[in-house]
Amino acid sequence: MTDRASTQRAPWRRALLVPTLVRAGLRAFRARGGAWDRYWRGIRQTGAGGEVLWDGDSAEERGWIVGLARRAMDAGLPLVDVGCGNGRYTRALAPWFTAAVGVDVSAEAVAHAERETRADVEALRRTSAAPGEAGAAPRGPSAPPRLSFRVLDMAEAGAGARLGAEVGAANVFVRGLFHTLDAAQRGRLAESCRALVGGRGTLLLVETDFPGSALAYLELLGARGGDYPAPLLRCLEAGLPPPARFGARELALRFPEASWEHVEAGSAELRSAAMRPGQTSTRIPAFYAVLRARPGRRSP
Repeated sequence: MTDRASTQRAPWRRALLVPTLVRAGLRAFRARGGAWDRYWRGIRQTGAGGEVLWDGDSAEERGWIVGLARRAMDAGLPLVDVGCGNGRYTRALAPWFTAAVGVDVSAEAVAHAERETRADVEALRRTSAAPGEAGAAPRGPSAPPRLSFRVLDMAEAGAGARLGAEVGAANVFVRGLFHTLDAAQRGRLAESCRALVGGRGTLLLVETDFPGSALAYLELLGARGGDYPAPLLRCLEAGLPPPARFGARELALRFPEASWEHVEAGSAELRSAAMRPGQTSTRIPAFYAVLRARPGRRSP
């Protein structure tokens, strides 16, 4: 098929995506936490071959994020992973900080994070007890990190201030959350981040920054006409909010340089789970930024 013919047929293929989107919208929960609980309640497997679209368990992406966090953040402060989901990045980052707290709006997500953390600890214990492994050098700092999870909506007014009163100034990590929020929620989440970092912490965010339309984004993720890959269809059927772009323009709006020091920013990639059996993960265009709050300034 020629490129011209493909271009001519693209609008028709995209039109076939719409009925499923309409049906998904009718199922959507009015309460944000309700939709996310519904989603996580049905998850049985995470990771590269699992059911969670954004959980590709990419060693490449994880290594890049951990390296960036270690370079940019104060290791003497705790870390808060906002929108932690099943806790994969909370666990990856925890060994490098005094403590790590994963927070999520969904109680079902937090339950997944706690189960997977217990499983990881048990697997490490078995490996350490295996013959010939007793003297193996640990990966990362030798002291075990203090790691915990809790249910908390950081897009709720005052949530960051309440958590900050408990943990003190902290580093904050946000992966793939701002792009799922509406304008008011984005503003409140930015305020929560500001309250948490205080005068010493650093904010690292990594967000989806797909340049095309919503339907083109669905096609990137493997939707073909009325045929949706299972990880994507699960999001739609749960009534999760549709993703929107969060890049340099959106960063400037929510984190203006008058209030935040823009330490570093640029293009990145997020890795999805495999959309269909036998496929590899999808590389999703993304944007990252490292930010520090300026004294006495507040986000708009």
